[in-house]
Amino acid sequence: MRNAQAAPSAGTYCGRMKRWWWVVGGVVALVLVLVVVDRVTVRIAEGTAVRSMEQGDVELTDANLDILGFPFLTQVAAGELGHVTGSAATATFGGYTVTDLRLDARDVGTSDPYVVQSGTATGLLAPSSLDAVVSEAVGEPVAFSTDGDLLVASMEVLGVPLSAKLTPRVDGNTIAVDVSALTLGPATVTVSDLPPSIARLVTNLTVPLDLPEGVTLTSVGVTDGAIRVELAGKDVALADLAVS
Repeated sequence: MRNAQAAPSAGTYCGRMKRWWWVVGGVVALVLVLVVVDRVTVRIAEGTAVRSMEQGDVELTDANLDILGFPFLTQVAAGELGHVTGSAATATFGGYTVTDLRLDARDVGTSDPYVVQSGTATGLLAPSSLDAVVSEAVGEPVAFSTDGDLLVASMEVLGVPLSAKLTPRVDGNTIAVDVSALTLGPATVTVSDLPPSIARLVTNLTVPLDLPEGVTLTSVGVTDGAIRVELAGKDVALADLAVS
């Protein structure tokens, strides 16, 4: 008759459990280290990207960049970041200074020229930023302001103040405006009441935006005393944005 195998003692069982917990603890610690390394690396990359933009042709203030998705290192290895968001208090874009800039980019390449497969940007333009380009286009000094959700263009015609309330709209990659109301001195008039030479000053006004290839103007409106613009981009190199 064979001897029955002896059951493991309590001490042996406790020793095995201790070794098991050491293994589990080691795995958990390794995972935590990898997570910390990944998060530290992504923060370093975000800071480096912001500093690179600030040292380029774009003037940024209070810029922030967030690389979303986890893990970051595998995205770098794949050569593409799935989702990147950013913001800046001010930035140069399309030849204008934009405030409260918000960016949302998808599938961003991790090597030069850092192509963004798709993305959107929103920001605010000061009405006065249109003064110079429109004044040059019409050949007369024009000053812009806002009234509720309308733009207001003010000028003088033969020494008489002319004020036009305008509704902005998208026309290709330009900001076009439609006349909503006109005042000439104390009188309210219509475009048809004006001499043709004066009517031309307040009709067919457009503000071109010098946008890089692949970027389009998708929305424009007036809010809180500023012109809110929204842009969309597809297959855009970040280097092109920096010099726009």
